[in-house]
Amino acid sequence: MKTLVEQAAAVAAGDQSSAALIEAAQLAAEVSAELNPLAWVDWPEAAQTARVLDAERTAGRPRGPLHGMPISIKDLFNVDGMPTRAGTRAALPGLSPREATLVTRLKAAGALVFGKANMHEIALGATGENVWTGDVKNPFDPARQAGGSSSGSGVCVQRGIGLASVGSDTGGSVRIPAAFCGVTGFKPTRDAIPLDGGLHLSWTCDHAGPLAPSVADCALMFEVMAQRSVRHGAVPRKPRLALPERWLRGRLQPGVREVFDRLVAGLRAEGVTVDPVEIGTLQAGWEAYSPLVRAEAAWVHRQVLDAGGEGFSTMVLPPLEAGRRIAARDYIDALQTRQALVDEFARLFADYDALICPGNSVLPPLRGQNEVQTEGGLMSTRDAVLGQTAAFSLAGLPTLVLPTALVEGLPTSLQIVGAADSDARLLALGRWFEQRIGWVGGA
Repeated sequence: MKTLVEQAAAVAAGDQSSAALIEAAQLAAEVSAELNPLAWVDWPEAAQTARVLDAERTAGRPRGPLHGMPISIKDLFNVDGMPTRAGTRAALPGLSPREATLVTRLKAAGALVFGKANMHEIALGATGENVWTGDVKNPFDPARQAGGSSSGSGVCVQRGIGLASVGSDTGGSVRIPAAFCGVTGFKPTRDAIPLDGGLHLSWTCDHAGPLAPSVADCALMFEVMAQRSVRHGAVPRKPRLALPERWLRGRLQPGVREVFDRLVAGLRAEGVTVDPVEIGTLQAGWEAYSPLVRAEAAWVHRQVLDAGGEGFSTMVLPPLEAGRRIAARDYIDALQTRQALVDEFARLFADYDALICPGNSVLPPLRGQNEVQTEGGLMSTRDAVLGQTAAFSLAGLPTLVLPTALVEGLPTSLQIVGAADSDARLLALGRWFEQRIGWVGGA
């Protein structure tokens, strides 16, 4: 799999064309149609835009570092000339007619935004299963979940339907599909990338972030969308890493455990500090996540819910209705737990460069599977999957997921969490890890 950075350099040098890249993306989409990754695309329009971008480059007028790069956008961000449906048949609440700022910034940098990626309905779910648009299927095994809610984005990147995609992440919606599809996903610090022109799920926890073949690709996408440089990011000669060992106990499947333990042993053999740490609020943060997000999601969609919930599927309507019943005291308790989690992480990162754990505690479950077997016994799929990522969104911390190895033909991943606003350092650390893992972007 060629990376975004490599292809951007090839286009800039005249060794590659945007027209050829969009043609390759269309072919990949046709071959992968069974996986259902795209919600909307106009290939003739994309081809015409590619020709315009190629003419500009030939004339010596490149727009920016993403000139001619085909990129898809999760179908909850507005893109001029494209519908926004967010995977639902319900009316969407008062979305601004303006294009999302992150999309406008990508276009200004030369990106060819060619289509909308399919998603879990209104981003309220982590599986990629959707009653209205059809399930997005895992590229390694179509019987399995692609992860969500940015499910189509993960499949697009893994299958070469464009060179990168933009997702949203409220509790893991960039990182879970990245983990399940064997690509790299980056959730930056909260508010680093603007969210205007997009559909909120939870204003407290929502983030936007890229999915791409490599960490360098995610860094380039982040620089464009956040308009922040990451060139100053550096890795200490021997980074100090925290490991939430007790919290992970019983959460992992044996194959995931074996890969992760082997990685940790390799780091320690290099002389890297990997200390077991106790994060007392980590489990409480996961428990606070659902009431907070569901209450805010119910408020976002209050008009449709007040009218009876027409257009929401039976997968999404019950948690929205549950959100309407959350008491103000419970919502405020969740906010207080969030602050305690933020404070504890701030203390932790005074001593450590990052926290590491698997990005997916279990291999991608079968579509429709509600429980999974872990070391500790039977666990709900939601707890196993979303519980592995949600606390870091709740705390608003930059978090990176990158592929590690295949187990039984399915991908596993590493999750790296940094201090607030340490995006540049975390991305540098991610590149450092890539060199040690040796498996970047796919199998």
